[in-house]
Amino acid sequence: MKILIALLIISILGNLFGLFVLYKFMQKRAYVAELENRLTAKDRVLDRVGEKLPERLVFLHHSCGQNWLGDGLKDSLLASGVSVQSITYGCPLGEDTDMNHWVPKFTNQMNEIIRFDNLTSDNLSPDAEADIVMFKSCYPNSDIVSEGAKIGNPTEPVKTLSNYRATFDSLQTLFAQHPEKKFLYITAPPLVPAATNPENAARAREFNNWVKSEFVDQYHKQTGLDNFYVFDFFDFLADSDNVLKQDFRRSENDSHPNRKGNLGATQAFMKFLRENNLIGAKIQMARVSSRQTS
Repeated sequence: MKILIALLIISILGNLFGLFVLYKFMQKRAYVAELENRLTAKDRVLDRVGEKLPERLVFLHHSCGQNWLGDGLKDSLLASGVSVQSITYGCPLGEDTDMNHWVPKFTNQMNEIIRFDNLTSDNLSPDAEADIVMFKSCYPNSDIVSEGAKIGNPTEPVKTLSNYRATFDSLQTLFAQHPEKKFLYITAPPLVPAATNPENAARAREFNNWVKSEFVDQYHKQTGLDNFYVFDFFDFLADSDNVLKQDFRRSENDSHPNRKGNLGATQAFMKFLRENNLIGAKIQMARVSSRQTS
């Protein structure tokens, strides 16, 4: 009898202990669930903040850039949390975009470029600056007429390889003065065969290869910075003869890429941005900071 009573007491105590352990487990489970809910709520808030304060990109361009934006680029950037401020025709900052214009423009108007805003009456933002400065010359700049002088002139309008290289050698100093900004050069698109010749078109390819390889390496080594990038728009659109691909032509006399070319270039460009961590940094940093302080 005493043994049965002892066993009964042990059984009761065991059940009570099991219930206590189960209670504690359920408490922890509820606590973990609450933490997960709070983190989810924070992410939603951060997403809304990201929508209100996205990464800001200014784009200096002319007609090809305008068509590219309209054919999907702008929507793709917005969907990735990047607002686009378009600097083009009709704005003093956007009137001159040939290769010989870049050094004077960035020398004299860098502050206005960084603070440009499509939505303000005076086109300057009172409280926001661009995170990314993107710039592109139009297709006539892919008709490079010669090698040029041994030492180029960055402000000379003659389209030569030496003048183009001198332009970027000068831009290196200007961009290095703004290490907090990212500068993104879009190579000029190719021309249709009727608007150039094989030698000039080949020089355009040569220059683009130089700027995206040799110059980028030079920039990184000499400045110690990682804030200059090149997207080779020309390479995506050009065929093996260095002219606009047949599938991307509007006509044989029009060098503006068609919608098919722009849509394909958008896909390649968005992949380029992701691979180089050029988009999503603000929201990602905010989320990391939030988790570290939770």
